[in-house]
Amino acid sequence: MSVLSTKFQPSKSELLASFTNGVNPDKQLYVQEILVQKAWASGLAEIGILTKDECAKIQGALSEASELMASDKFEWREEDEDIHMNLERFVSDHTQGLGKKMHAGRSRNDLIATTLKLHVADSATEVVALLKTLIESMVTLADKNKHIIIPGMTHLQNGQPIRWSHAILGHAWALKRDLKKFETVKADALSTMPIGSAALAGTTLALDLNKIAKTLGFDSPSTNSYDSVGERDSVINFLQASAHFGVHLSRLAEDIIYWSSAPVGLVELSPNWSTGSSIMPNKRNPDIAELARAKASLWMGDASGVMTLVKGLATSYASDLHESKIPYVRVTNDVKLTLNIFSHFVAELTVNEKRAKTLLNQGHILATELANHLTDQGVPFREAYGVVAGLVELAESKKVQVHELALKDIQALTSGISADFLEKLTFEATVEKRKFAGGTSLAEIEKQITLLK
Repeated sequence: MSVLSTKFQPSKSELLASFTNGVNPDKQLYVQEILVQKAWASGLAEIGILTKDECAKIQGALSEASELMASDKFEWREEDEDIHMNLERFVSDHTQGLGKKMHAGRSRNDLIATTLKLHVADSATEVVALLKTLIESMVTLADKNKHIIIPGMTHLQNGQPIRWSHAILGHAWALKRDLKKFETVKADALSTMPIGSAALAGTTLALDLNKIAKTLGFDSPSTNSYDSVGERDSVINFLQASAHFGVHLSRLAEDIIYWSSAPVGLVELSPNWSTGSSIMPNKRNPDIAELARAKASLWMGDASGVMTLVKGLATSYASDLHESKIPYVRVTNDVKLTLNIFSHFVAELTVNEKRAKTLLNQGHILATELANHLTDQGVPFREAYGVVAGLVELAESKKVQVHELALKDIQALTSGISADFLEKLTFEATVEKRKFAGGTSLAEIEKQITLLK
């Protein structure tokens, strides 16, 4: 790189510089990098390496660089290899060479490790806020549609009636677990501060590292410099949390894709957040859900890739670690973008109540209620199960639902089911019986909504 060119380290060829530079991913880290640079400059001023005037000039140049980077007007030079040397060159150019003094007592190894941890913490904070917004959209949608009853499924086969809100809130609880994971990611990232570890053996300068750590938001300085420069646990933690979130988001996306499909027609997509076909004017496609489902797969791959990258490295720093920034930055941007758009997508879904009522009369979904009623009359459950299975078979032959069988047909197989019970056997009454913790009754749905709010 041009900044470090000496007779022992000649300037790199264009090809080598292109292969080794990390400017592109570093561009996304400038906010955190400049915070670290400023805190370090203040520390150097406190022990006399920099004068107060020099420190002020360096920090002024760093602020100027930050403004240029924010407006995409900073002159990034690939030959400077990374954000650290680009900033050192910029500060030197704007302060008559003071950039040459700002690197005292540290290395790019501890600098990038610190910058990355701060970026992880900030990204986790953003993701938590976006997750809260998505959960709020889901809770609002559930509250609006809590009267709608649908067939609940296992194996994609209709099983028992549930409230549609119960299904969507199930996804909200999964996302709340993800929210807690990202909160933990942030706390872990800010537990120890790598800067002060220098290249690997620790700094020789008597800086107040505890003060610098507090300034930057860390709990404490590094406890082991050799470990600090080479660990990327915060990056891996973020990627793993993203992968786990991807699992939950993909399942939500899959449900929406299924519910909105033409054969099901339970949910209608908003024209604001879906697309049409290039050739079929009748189509409305769930592109947001499909792309989210696809992106989740890539997040899982990136989490695995970075773990594999790190697992074979010797302790301390190696250039391999530079490559971890690329998938990390990609996933960070992708997760935030996906969360942002998915909140709008979910908020404008419409549940088709008329279609829900039609779907309730498919799959004999009150059969379990009949078996439970016989059990309440003292019939052993397995015997009750067999009796109702016979009733379902009879209903199939008559092309009706099991609860639509005539009383005489039912009583030909069992005397345990009366006309009075059949009269009270409704989808609403069935879900209301599930009034215990985690059930589908209206009271339990409202309890979930209150807890999530």
